[in-house]
Amino acid sequence: MKIFKALRLIARAKHEHFLSVDKETYNNWKYLIRITLLLNKNYKSCEIYRKKFKSIDNFVVIGLKYNGKNVKRRTSGYAKEFIEEHKNSTCLYCGEPLDIENVTTDHIVPISKGGNNSQVNLIVCCKDCNLERGNLEFSKYLSIKNTKYRNTKKVFI
Repeated sequence: MKIFKALRLIARAKHEHFLSVDKETYNNWKYLIRITLLLNKNYKSCEIYRKKFKSIDNFVVIGLKYNGKNVKRRTSGYAKEFIEEHKNSTCLYCGEPLDIENVTTDHIVPISKGGNNSQVNLIVCCKDCNLERGNLEFSKYLSIKNTKYRNTKKVFI
């Protein structure tokens, strides 16, 4: 019964910045969830595995609100706030220490591929890696730059 309620919410959602389900539900019903999401034209289908966001643990973002190409809201404040809260942070891609001078925000699903500026779609990295990545898929670039993730298919961040 729980899955039918979730599918109905996915098919009818209009206003949320992103749609997500818990990891277990996603693993059990992945294909049915994807098909249902295709019926909702307000969202771009994606797979973003997050360990924690606010009060949710181990969830999968399945859809990002599609706003067209004009989603040019500034994201630099997000990176600076992150650095202030996490003083000894390193770049997820290359491991370089991050500071106010070299920190930037990267989109897991790029804006050019239908991503948006919701916080679940953002990570903090160094400027060099962000420029180098361009439109390359997040998990592909991460596995190239960071040997720790070479054999990992689903990266929880």
